[in-house]
Amino acid sequence: MAHIKSMEIYQFRGIQQLIVSDFSRINLIVGDNNCGKTTFLEAIQLLFTKAQISSVKNIIKQRTVLNLNDNSFYVSFINMFNVNNRDSLFEFDLYAESDKGPIQFEIRGHEKTLAGEDALQMSQMSARQKLTYKQSSLLPEMVKVFDGSIIGQSGKKTIEKEIRLTSLDSSVSGAVSKKEVQYIQTHIGIGYPSFGHLRYDLLKNIVDNPEYKRLAISILKQFDESIVDICYTKADDGVSFLETVITADGVNRPLSVYGDGIKKILYILNKLFDATDSILLIDEIETGLHKKYYDKLFPVVFELAKKLNVQLFIATHSMEAIDAILAYGKYDEENDNDPIKVITLKKVSSKERKGSNVVARNVTGRYVYDNRKAFEFEVRL
Repeated sequence: MAHIKSMEIYQFRGIQQLIVSDFSRINLIVGDNNCGKTTFLEAIQLLFTKAQISSVKNIIKQRTVLNLNDNSFYVSFINMFNVNNRDSLFEFDLYAESDKGPIQFEIRGHEKTLAGEDALQMSQMSARQKLTYKQSSLLPEMVKVFDGSIIGQSGKKTIEKEIRLTSLDSSVSGAVSKKEVQYIQTHIGIGYPSFGHLRYDLLKNIVDNPEYKRLAISILKQFDESIVDICYTKADDGVSFLETVITADGVNRPLSVYGDGIKKILYILNKLFDATDSILLIDEIETGLHKKYYDKLFPVVFELAKKLNVQLFIATHSMEAIDAILAYGKYDEENDNDPIKVITLKKVSSKERKGSNVVARNVTGRYVYDNRKAFEFEVRL
């Protein structure tokens, strides 16, 4: 488990080169649409995947619906490489300095075209799948193939593994490393319109820990004063469990009848517990939450993160959310300890900044607080 102090991104997705240093305990990632905020959070995740291609696939799935019947996985994999760096060698490189030492993640290789039957033999399909594919009329005459390696470094330990993917592969096999970095995206899973029905394993940290449970209930009461407990009850099938909210009048209500705000709060709290002594990434923290609850929720999240030794990276479009987060810094008072950094990402032309199409400005929370009006104009561009 580690916290990162700085990060360098080279040729990853839409970012050609980006270097950001001097991270803090709470890091806000802001900027215009399509400036690279989600890519920035994905880069942090990849740094902790321990060179597992299956873990890479799971990160791809966060923003792309993968169809088992087409080449969407292969296309999504190739799209991880910057479009300006695909002439001969495909390569992207991520590097970070952490409190546990250097961390690096790199994928490099070449894309080539092979005859369909040759590509089929080197694909990740099982022998039975290959035979079925060969006997069908679906095998293309020519197939794209990526041949390269994935490299991961953590401290003094370096892992390098061979990668061979074909556009016939709809998935990859292999172990998935335990998540050292937790991630909350805008929605729980691509294709889901809301936070939907949270599974048992997403709330167990809260329900199973009396201290965490009391804290969660105290926050939920700010949304609905009648809530007195959260627990699991057996469903009608007698096997599965339902997330249940108990109200002061003794009524048991399934969590699914409540809005996304309550579900997101529980989800954030649970992920904080999972991220103990590590990192939690939150994309668009304002989604599903009315701004009137920011002042009550955010301080609780930040204090719990401090208690659990969790480093936060939070992406947001909302100036109202930024204001509420800055309030935690108590900049109206004499306070030498500033826990907040605000990292603004901005796209620039190559003429403005040679070799980079995204630049970052990293300032303290106090600087943004003192220059609120100018900063609002930047965020709302």
